Amino acid sequence: MGRPFVTAAIVLAVAAAAAQTPEDRKRARIHNQLGWDQMTAERVEDAARSFQQAIDIDRNFEDAYYGLGRANIALKKYVAAIEVLSACRDLYQAGAGRQFSSQQDAQRYRFDRITELDEQIRQVQSRPQTLQAQDMLRQLNNQRRDIQNAIQRGSSMAIDATVPPWVSLSLGSAYFRAGRMADAEREYKAAIAADPKFGEAHSNLAVVYLETGRIAEADASLRAATKAGFKMNPQLEQAIKDRMKN
Repeated sequence: MGRPFVTAAIVLAVAAAAAQTPEDRKRARIHNQLGWDQMTAERVEDAARSFQQAIDIDRNFEDAYYGLGRANIALKKYVAAIEVLSACRDLYQAGAGRQFSSQQDAQRYRFDRITELDEQIRQVQSRPQTLQAQDMLRQLNNQRRDIQNAIQRGSSMAIDATVPPWVSLSLGSAYFRAGRMADAEREYKAAIAADPKFGEAHSNLAVVYLETGRIAEADASLRAATKAGFKMNPQLEQAIKDRMKN
């Protein structure tokens, strides 16, 4: 993509040293929205460049890191995907319990997040409505509802934030494709902890358990995915059933 990518530690150091301005975030949003439009059109390399441009403008823009991570997975650049999605996760973790100097600043941050979530929701709604897309749409709407409730309360100067389950899922998938099963398992479990009804995370965890020879755990994850309404891969189901018989 023409420029070296910063590590998560450097990202956080930059974030602490010099916070981005609201104008930076607005300019970055333009590139981020373009990146998601390009992803929808399957112009993945163009999307990766757009997400990187958004990050270059605003080093704290979580959704642009997520987009670049998804683009890198699609381009089979799994090591790069791990790096950028780890940075995304770390930014969300750093935001947990964030304190603002005034209620006005905290509310402005929440309204900005609503704007960004609305754009993410629009992007997901424009895709084919697979079970995966429906899961993400449900999670985005849940997050939007929580922030809207915080806006209505309006009294706190602290931000309650967790790593979105779709970020943990994508990071787990990057680790899985890179052959790092223990790391993939950790991230899939983090996705489930954030959203116990996340069928795809349960399904992916079942694959990890199957690959590492823990068949009873694979069967339990398969059942959890099915209970969540996720349509399991028939080959995976059969493989687990066959191993259960042995």
